[in-house]
Amino acid sequence: MRNAVMSGYGRATIVVEAGEKSGARIQARQAVAHGRPVILTDLVVEANEWARKLVGLPAVQVATSTREIMACVEEIAVAGAEIDKLLTWR
Repeated sequence: MRNAVMSGYGRATIVVEAGEKSGARIQARQAVAHGRPVILTDLVVEANEWARKLVGLPAVQVATSTREIMACVEEIAVAGAEIDKLLTWR
C-alpha cells in the first residue's frame, strides 16, 4: 500500500537500485498505472526482468548517468509547473 501511495503522491518515481522482488518494483509499476513518469537506471534495467518489461511504456525513461537522471527530472519539473499553472484558479 505504501508503494502505491508514494507513486501517486510523487511527481515521478526514480529507481536507482532494486531487486526482482523489491518495493521499488511495486512502486514503479504503480507509477506507470497512475500515469506518473518513471526513471530507471540502465543498471536496474540490466539486472531486472520487471524493469525491462517497463521499458518502452509511456513516461518510462532509462538513464545511463546522474546527468541523464537530472535532465529527466528537469523535464518533469518544467512540465509539472506548466500543469500547476493551468490548475491554479485566478
